[in-house]
Amino acid sequence: MFFRLIKTDFKRITGYGIYMIIAAFVIMSVLLGLAIKADDILYSDDDQAPLNIGIVMSADSKMARMAYSTIEDMDSYRTSCVFTEISDKGTALSMLEDKKLFAVIYVPDNIISDIMDGTNTPVEVYYSDMHSINTFVLNDLFRSTSSMLGISQAAIYSVQAIGRDMELPAKMQEQLSNDINAMFLSQVLNRASTFAVNEINAVRAVSTTTFYTCAAVVLMMMLSGSVFIPFIIDIPNSYKTRLRSYGIGAASRTFSSFLSVFTWEYLLYMTVYTALSAVSIFTDQLQIHMTATGSLFGLAVSVLVTLLIIIACFVPAGTNGCVLFLTVTAMILAYLSGFFVPEAMLPNFAKEFCQLSPFNRLVHFMCQYFS
Repeated sequence: MFFRLIKTDFKRITGYGIYMIIAAFVIMSVLLGLAIKADDILYSDDDQAPLNIGIVMSADSKMARMAYSTIEDMDSYRTSCVFTEISDKGTALSMLEDKKLFAVIYVPDNIISDIMDGTNTPVEVYYSDMHSINTFVLNDLFRSTSSMLGISQAAIYSVQAIGRDMELPAKMQEQLSNDINAMFLSQVLNRASTFAVNEINAVRAVSTTTFYTCAAVVLMMMLSGSVFIPFIIDIPNSYKTRLRSYGIGAASRTFSSFLSVFTWEYLLYMTVYTALSAVSIFTDQLQIHMTATGSLFGLAVSVLVTLLIIIACFVPAGTNGCVLFLTVTAMILAYLSGFFVPEAMLPNFAKEFCQLSPFNRLVHFMCQYFS
């Protein structure tokens, strides 16, 4: 009797499947249009222009001047920043407030000697906009440079410690310290171009378009799945009584519904996947390729989406209430999973959720298998 129930459910769900395909087509058309334009939305022409950075530093220190010139010549900075030397901190902050500068770097006097003797006086950085992608990129550059300086400093201290342990003459220790300082300034910092990344991608995927296309597929499957909620919930009591007489309870009905919804979700996944692969042949904007791994991975995506739909049906709010609950939950999960805003630009609490979100991981795996 249980297999007969599954067969009946497959027949019943067919009528709902037609409406799901229509809903999925409309949703996917809108989301795909946004995915294709994702690069233009996130990275406008203005955002791609070099950032004006003001730097306030003492002109007296030869070593500080050397470090500044070296950093300014790095590929990672030269392609993204334009440095302007400003005489005093007050003038620089006024220019920052007037939006003439994107950021101001204030370098304290004797910064190089402080690094050498272990004082570690901090460098102050001020931003005009704390919420843009440019701020994130610039922060990343500063952190990378800071890490490199930290490694250099650790190496310098190690060499100095070796000199003391070997009880070398004071003059030789001083010469060794100066040589290692000069080596890091001239040989390490100016080789940062070896590690420079010319194309920065905020979504950490193969391409922005591919990421948001995959995210659109998952979100479309979640939203269009609301069509199946009446199929799961609106079961006549007489039919339930008859099933119970054959020993088929709520658990068996739920499992049968799961199989039916899962099958249609996977069919939808494969239909959209095939369509996107076909469209990619005729356009360079989409880079979706049909692979066996990508097809099989659809099983995992369909299972997760179907579980979400089934869970929504347990909310004691009636058919309309469950549809609303699923829609709202899907949108919240999409936001917290980085479907709308790149993970790097999410609030701190959302970043932690995004890193653990199964939907975010699904999309990143899809990007790998679709490319």
